[in-house]
Amino acid sequence: MKLLGVDTTKKSAKIFVVDSDNNDIYWLEMPATMKHSENLFLYIEKTCLDNHISIEEFDGFVCVVGPGSFTGIRVGMSTIKGFNKALNKSVVAINSFEMLLSCVKTGYILLSSTLTSSYYAKIVKGRIADTGVIDNSEIAGLANGEMVYILKEEQDYIKMEYNNCKIIDDLKGCYLKAVMDRLDSGEYGEFVPYYLQLSQAERNLKDER
Repeated sequence: MKLLGVDTTKKSAKIFVVDSDNNDIYWLEMPATMKHSENLFLYIEKTCLDNHISIEEFDGFVCVVGPGSFTGIRVGMSTIKGFNKALNKSVVAINSFEMLLSCVKTGYILLSSTLTSSYYAKIVKGRIADTGVIDNSEIAGLANGEMVYILKEEQDYIKMEYNNCKIIDDLKGCYLKAVMDRLDSGEYGEFVPYYLQLSQAERNLKDER
């Protein structure tokens, strides 16, 4: 069974193919300077060519539904929705925190939101206990001595004064395990956007009132 996945929630979009029969994953990243809306299909086409497979031949799709860039989430979900509507294949919908659970048993996962804030998930015994958005200056108070985990690609974006921190660098392994676990459980998730805050336009409008 092969599934085509996209993650457009971050600055650098990821396109991947999960081969459940061989417990393997193919991985391709777009440069962070490239717009998802303009280049995603080009990279999906390259992914298909590299794997000698057409869109029609995939057994299903995977979409990371958030949190992250509002525009990015919409681009990724619209693309997968289009494939799903045309081909009527299954869609595994999963959020970024769930993707990273295999790397974190207890502590906090941080994902970059703005230059001064981050999305967070509190993890207790391998489960998500709480989520939200926090100013980076308040992370130490939130974590209260517990381990904080951030992505290697985001360590330059998340600035904080907190030493009890670990880097998640095996992103491919995390994605593979998360998708395989979903397939094994038969719970494919709810295919809806996973937002944790208002969009920038909505925040601006709220400030003007």
